[in-house]
Amino acid sequence: MTKKKELNMTEGSVIKPLILFILPLIGSSIFQQLYNTADYWFVGNYLGRPAAAAVGASSSLITCTIGLFTGISLGTNVVTAQYIGAKKKEEANRTLHSSLAFGLGGGAILAILAMILAPWILQVLNTPQSSMVDAVLYMRLYLMSLPVIISYNMCAGALRACGDSKTPFHILVLCGFINVIADAICVIVLQWGVAGVAAATAISQTLSLVLALWVLSKEGRPIRFSFRNLKIDSEILIQVLKIGLPSGFQSIMITFSNVVVQYYINSFGEVAVAAFATYYKVENFIYLPIMAFGQAATTFTGQNVGAQQYKRIRKGIPVIAGIGACVVLCIAIVMLSFPQQIFGFFIKDADVVVHTLTIASISFPLYWIYPIMEVTSGSVRGMGKSVSSMIIVLFNICALRIVLLAVFSKTVNTLEALASVYPITWACATGCFAVLFLMMIQKKCKAVMV
Repeated sequence: MTKKKELNMTEGSVIKPLILFILPLIGSSIFQQLYNTADYWFVGNYLGRPAAAAVGASSSLITCTIGLFTGISLGTNVVTAQYIGAKKKEEANRTLHSSLAFGLGGGAILAILAMILAPWILQVLNTPQSSMVDAVLYMRLYLMSLPVIISYNMCAGALRACGDSKTPFHILVLCGFINVIADAICVIVLQWGVAGVAAATAISQTLSLVLALWVLSKEGRPIRFSFRNLKIDSEILIQVLKIGLPSGFQSIMITFSNVVVQYYINSFGEVAVAAFATYYKVENFIYLPIMAFGQAATTFTGQNVGAQQYKRIRKGIPVIAGIGACVVLCIAIVMLSFPQQIFGFFIKDADVVVHTLTIASISFPLYWIYPIMEVTSGSVRGMGKSVSSMIIVLFNICALRIVLLAVFSKTVNTLEALASVYPITWACATGCFAVLFLMMIQKKCKAVMV
């Protein structure tokens, strides 16, 4: 008999299922990072500074393109988790198929548009001319796999909504190693340059989707995939979009603010562009585990909303946030203790390493704030209030960040000032989310008591 992988978060101990769910999520985030880390390691060590700048210049735009459907996959997660908590498996099954059908079609259209507009947008973003050709090539090839990336996120979100965080972890372990091997073949053996890096990522992402669909098609799953059921249920899709579209728009606006940051970064020249690109690769080892805690908060909240167990939410969310803050603080301390070894691993250029360390010394000591923000916002979305979450993010992470960038560029105009924009806006958003969460959960608990 196979061991059951799904976790019921609506009964029994609060802490134990959370830990069992979070650990594979953290592992998944680490191996997810293998995609981008392996890419950038091969770029930085075999293709040089111009290629590193090309990958860095297009990274924010790629993230922005993916952002909308990432939000919709979050809507899939929330709606599925609520149905699972309410023990409505047929509705949960229709949620998966409707989301996949919508994601495949919409992802294909979005990929085509982004590939057509890539040269113009990169030009608007003030991308260095020395990196422009490679930046356009990398972006276009990467975005060809956009429907696959979106579909995998839908599948992984559905699995996690059922309490199964182990299967996505196992898939990402395998595909992460395949991505490294494909990078080595395409860059070193075939010498395809940045095109080889994009091709390697597309191969590994496609395999991850195939494996996820295969797992979901097996008998005994709370929700089960079938190609003949791949159609849009308008009633279900509306529920997903009510949560997913605000979350997707929120993701786009966050990335848009990062695109604005990229504009200011690009004005500092090739070394600064490569330094920030290197920083982002290292930063992801902190950022992606934080996303794991946010996903755990969303699934935990969604299942317990379906079961109307609001007191469990009030007890569990502070636990997730506290663990997340401690984990992130430990990671940041390790990275700042060995900066030359860690940053130098990604790129050999000494000037780039020095600039990267300057940036990290500003944001890393305060990164523990971010998991608190992500967990409270994830719980708010798990309760179905994605519009409120979007408003907080738009005001703090987007509007405030852009204002600070404009002010600092006219006054200080240094890399340190650019880096300080991040922790300032994290802190402001965290305060807003914490207050909103406490107000919402208190109201829900009182309503159940009545």
